[in-house]
Amino acid sequence: MYDKPRRCPWVEHVRKLKPVYRLHRGAQTMFFHKILIPTDGSATAQRAALVAADLAKRYGATLEIVSVIDPSPFIYFPDSGGEAMSYYMEASEAGAKQGIEHAEDAATTAGVAYASHVLREHGPAQSIVEHAKSAGCDLIVIGSHGRRGLDAVLLGSVAQKVLTLAPVPVFVIK
Repeated sequence: MYDKPRRCPWVEHVRKLKPVYRLHRGAQTMFFHKILIPTDGSATAQRAALVAADLAKRYGATLEIVSVIDPSPFIYFPDSGGEAMSYYMEASEAGAKQGIEHAEDAATTAGVAYASHVLREHGPAQSIVEHAKSAGCDLIVIGSHGRRGLDAVLLGSVAQKVLTLAPVPVFVIK
């Protein structure tokens, strides 16, 4: 009788307006007390901060906001000079500050308590996971840049590595 199933336009409209969070482990609903938001200041990290702040408000959780500055590029190019390293670190600090400020704004708007940290360590994914463990976080909400193909192989994905290494659930936002 019908070629394809019909969808209610109202339901589709509501789905577009507000995400529906369904977080379950088996038959038990999960509750979160401390949520980690790693941020690099990107648009996907900003969306992840908004989602994490909303989740924290719903669950009565607090937020841990982190930005990782990785000095690794200068390990691989030791002759790059002090000026290049200074410029890189200044730009990285500014980016970290901007990303953290956006996540703090999301937390403040949601009325959620938070703590912010800038980590200066090698390996952003490992640093994020270690901070989640040491801070006692029970959820990580991270943005994904959605790299595919050669970019994903060459550059890797911090979100993918966090998914692999994390001992707690990871909520990836595109």
